[in-house]
Amino acid sequence: MHLKKKNQTFLALFIVLLLACTVLFVLTEKDKNKRDITPQGPSEIGVTPFEGIPVINDNRGVPILCYHHVSEDNPSKSSIVVTKEKFREHIKTLKDNGYTTLTMSQLNDYLFNNKPIPEKSVMITFDDGYDDNYSNAFPILKEFNMNATIFVISALMDTPNYLTSSQVKELSDYGIDIQSHTANHADLITLSYEDQLKEFTVSKETLEKTTGKPIISIAYPLGHFNEDSKKAALKAGYSMGFTIDRGYADRDDNPFQLNRICIDYTYKPSDLLKVLKKLPK
Repeated sequence: MHLKKKNQTFLALFIVLLLACTVLFVLTEKDKNKRDITPQGPSEIGVTPFEGIPVINDNRGVPILCYHHVSEDNPSKSSIVVTKEKFREHIKTLKDNGYTTLTMSQLNDYLFNNKPIPEKSVMITFDDGYDDNYSNAFPILKEFNMNATIFVISALMDTPNYLTSSQVKELSDYGIDIQSHTANHADLITLSYEDQLKEFTVSKETLEKTTGKPIISIAYPLGHFNEDSKKAALKAGYSMGFTIDRGYADRDDNPFQLNRICIDYTYKPSDLLKVLKKLPK
């Protein structure tokens, strides 16, 4: 009788152990599968972004490059169109010369939270949210493992020639920053404070709903803004506002009046390097 009871106890413990191992295996496989399908952004953003890279914490500022269209060609020589080939040359130049492309949160931390950044830092931005940012620019950014920010006109998502909401979500999931370019791309200096605030708020809410992430910055359409624009951006919950006034963004700037450098079709790699070294083109 005693031996039978002992065998029953051993069998019960064996069953419990077997069940525990089964549960652990299932959970491990589930977590593994989850990791396998999780989109991975460039350089594992947010993990150890600057590991092994020389950093600085002075006020030399950051060059923020502004693009619009990245097209297969530019037959009309429009200033806002850079060919796919030329864009690839630009990104390869950044990579070959050791530049690190910052995310929007990294820029915010450098400017306002006294956080260090790589000695060779740059930001890549796109205005308007054209569909070629996805079809032409995105593959090149992935090829060279570069970050970028796209300022999206929220009301133009899912319309011809602009990004779809699913593309915006895919870009965001990968690690490309999606930020605001207002709701309707109105000329802000023609609007009242209340109408500007509505433009900013609606865009922020729409893009946050689309991406599931906080929208912390806005680029002013056409580069036009006034004092009401800066006040409305703060009220709407942004932490930064971007112009197209030429210059670096540094810690002395008004947070809602940050400079950028517009890049057009005439820029050769050598011109780009001059800009990055604060030399005139």
